[in-house]
Amino acid sequence: MSEPDIVPPHTRTIVELGSGDGRVLHALAQKDPQTVYIGIEVDAGQCRQAKALDYLQNLFITQGSFEDLVAKMPNGSIDGFIAVLPDPSYIDEKKEEQWRPFYKIVYAKLKSPGAFRLVTEITDELLQPVGRDEFDRWTVWLLETFRSLGFQVAEVTEGSPEEYSSRCLDQFRGDPERIKMLTVDFVKP
Repeated sequence: MSEPDIVPPHTRTIVELGSGDGRVLHALAQKDPQTVYIGIEVDAGQCRQAKALDYLQNLFITQGSFEDLVAKMPNGSIDGFIAVLPDPSYIDEKKEEQWRPFYKIVYAKLKSPGAFRLVTEITDELLQPVGRDEFDRWTVWLLETFRSLGFQVAEVTEGSPEEYSSRCLDQFRGDPERIKMLTVDFVKP
């Protein structure tokens, strides 16, 4: 008689970049036990909160820099990445040249086909309401930037997925005039 597997067989691997308190990944892992979910979080306190959630065999939280850890993953090994409200230094228009190389690495690590879900936001520097024209221009810039890295756009949705919950998401949803969110599903063909 053989020993049971410690980790059940899985069909996919999804990595969250900056998993925060772990709520988003935990909810996804509960609904999909055939997928292994890996959360990477640099903040020790957030990492402890994520690890304190109910234990799931298909959820792994690790503390560290996602830039360092993703770079060590084999190319073509990840089915999907998720980034929910990345720090502005990883998505800000003014800092594009600093973060573009990282998303090139993300693209290389994805299987073909693979997916990258980005939930991000735009705010006014003075925290004034964000106008429709500004939001539309920013959305076009964001989509074109990721297309230039090789990604194709599968779906664009204003707002954030309702099933996603985190401290920041919940707070941002309460101020839709000054904080406009966007969810983009990119694919690697």
